[in-house]
Amino acid sequence: MKTAQLTSIKLAALGGFVAISSVSQFMIPRVWAQTTPTTESGEVISQPASELAPVSAPADEPEMEVPDDSITLSAIPPRLGDDRDLKAKPGETIQNTIRVRNSSDSPITINSFAQDFIVGEDGITPIPVSDETSNRWSLADWVTLSPERQTIPANTTQNVTILISVPDDALPGGHYAMVLHEPSIASIPVGGSAEAVAQASAARVAQRVGTLVYFFVDGPINEEAFVRNFQFQNFSEYGPVPFNFSVENMSDIHIKPRVTVDIFNLFGRKVDTINVEDKNVFPLMSRKYDGQWDRVWGIGLYNAKLTMSFGQQGQIVMASDQFWLIPYKLVIAAGVIILTILAVIILIRRHLIHRSTNEQAKIEMLEQKLQDMEQEKLKKFDK
Repeated sequence: MKTAQLTSIKLAALGGFVAISSVSQFMIPRVWAQTTPTTESGEVISQPASELAPVSAPADEPEMEVPDDSITLSAIPPRLGDDRDLKAKPGETIQNTIRVRNSSDSPITINSFAQDFIVGEDGITPIPVSDETSNRWSLADWVTLSPERQTIPANTTQNVTILISVPDDALPGGHYAMVLHEPSIASIPVGGSAEAVAQASAARVAQRVGTLVYFFVDGPINEEAFVRNFQFQNFSEYGPVPFNFSVENMSDIHIKPRVTVDIFNLFGRKVDTINVEDKNVFPLMSRKYDGQWDRVWGIGLYNAKLTMSFGQQGQIVMASDQFWLIPYKLVIAAGVIILTILAVIILIRRHLIHRSTNEQAKIEMLEQKLQDMEQEKLKKFDK
């Protein structure tokens, strides 16, 4: 299997963060959020190990040496069911399989377990939550893993079976958890110093990886979403022209809306269509979108019309905005050139008119002299 398909989700367990004084913070639906960000190749963008808090090992774990940085675990796939293909009815049980890859040169014993999660301050990164208080979108209590503990040989991939048992009273809609895997390392080695304890805990958490599980309970659900604050930069000299908006999801399940932005010129003719990147938006959460119109040159007032489709029923939401695209420096420069040309033309015309007037005056003077000379000749002839 190609290594580009192996994606590690190194998550901040944040033991101190989980044990906060206010349990109600975990119950606010607004904190449920999008999955861990990945690069185009699928590699997860994770936090440095230095920022991760220690996590204690179960009491029955054997004491082991602190592993080196060469240990590498990968969870495959990084997301499961985000296209709503993982679903069941209340009272049903379904089974699925994920994989764990050991890319190191030594065997690793791992523990696997499920946790609910909340979103980090960046609005994207999931953070596992071990609080036992139930909430609307919890899934971890329905998950059974087999095996929960196993040894993975060097450079080998092993399976983990996920069994999801849906309670009879489960609410329809989305339910979310992460299946985590971590090396089995004692948090306090025998005779270890405080520094050794810290190193062991950091090494353990640094190797924690997981799969985000999106589960859908069949039944009547509410699907409702809104576009908020759709706006382009009001005035631009030249492009690209940036824009942004937010999608507020008031549904009982995450949505992945498809958004397009059509650009019309002053005469109502469509000049371009922008396809906005698809993103998951979790229930009762608002997510910001940023984009740009890549047209460099343009002039005048433009109308932008956003169309968003989402949900199983193909619901449509629309929004619009206007903006100006005027290369005013070029317009000013062109105006100066035109005025200069007009001024030169006027001066030349005046010169020509003045010259023509002078020549006409000379001709009239010569004609007058000729007339005077003829009159004098006539007078002499009469005498």
